[in-house]
Amino acid sequence: MISPAAVQLFSGLQHNEIKTIQAAATRRKFDTSRIIVTANEPATSLFLIVTGCVDYYVTNEAGRDILLRRLTAGDVFGVGSFLSKPIGYIGTAKAVEDIQVLEWKDRVIRQLAKAYPQLAENALRTVLRYLALYAKRHIGLVSNTAQERLACALSSLGSRTGHAVPTGVEIGIKNEELASLADVSFFTASRVLKDWDRHGVVEKSRGKVIIRSPERLLAA
Repeated sequence: MISPAAVQLFSGLQHNEIKTIQAAATRRKFDTSRIIVTANEPATSLFLIVTGCVDYYVTNEAGRDILLRRLTAGDVFGVGSFLSKPIGYIGTAKAVEDIQVLEWKDRVIRQLAKAYPQLAENALRTVLRYLALYAKRHIGLVSNTAQERLACALSSLGSRTGHAVPTGVEIGIKNEELASLADVSFFTASRVLKDWDRHGVVEKSRGKVIIRSPERLLAA
C-alpha cells in the first residue's frame, strides 16, 4: 500500500480515518494500455493510483490525443464523483503500464465526505492544484520557446516518474506523448531530442529518454 503521507487526498486525516476510507475502496488492477475511464462519461468513481502511471488525456476534433498529465502513485482522478450530480470525466485515463488503483463509487465517496469533511476539502485542493498546473502550462505556451517547454516537461517527468540508471534518469515516453505534454509538434520534439542526443544532454531510444545531464537540459 502506498504511504498515506504521499497521498494529498488523505492530508490532515487521522490514521484510523484513513484506514476506514481505504477499507471502503475496491482494489483494482489494469493492464498496460487499458482504458480506465473515458472523457465525458459520468464521473461515477474516484480513483487513487497505488502503483504505476496513468496518462490522462483529451482527444481533439482532429483525432489527436492531447496529454493533460501523466499521473503517478498517490495521484487521484474522477473528483467529479464527489458531486451529487456528477459531471463527466474531463479526460480519458489509460494505464501506461500494469497498475493498481483504489476505486470508490460515487455514492460511497459522498458518504465518506460527509463523515470526514477534510476529505472533501482535500478533493477541492486537488482540483485547484491541477488548475494551477494547467495555468502554468498555458503561461509557458505564450511566454516560453518550444525548446524550453520541452525541457520543462521532460524535467518534470524525470522527477516524478523517472528511475535512475547508470547513465542518468530514464523515462518511458514516446516522442508524440512528450510533444503533446509540452504543447509542441511531433516534428519539433523529434528535432530537439535529436539535437540534445547529439550533444549528450539526453540519450534517446524507442519509447525511452534518458536524461544524462539535468543541468544542461534546463539550460539548453
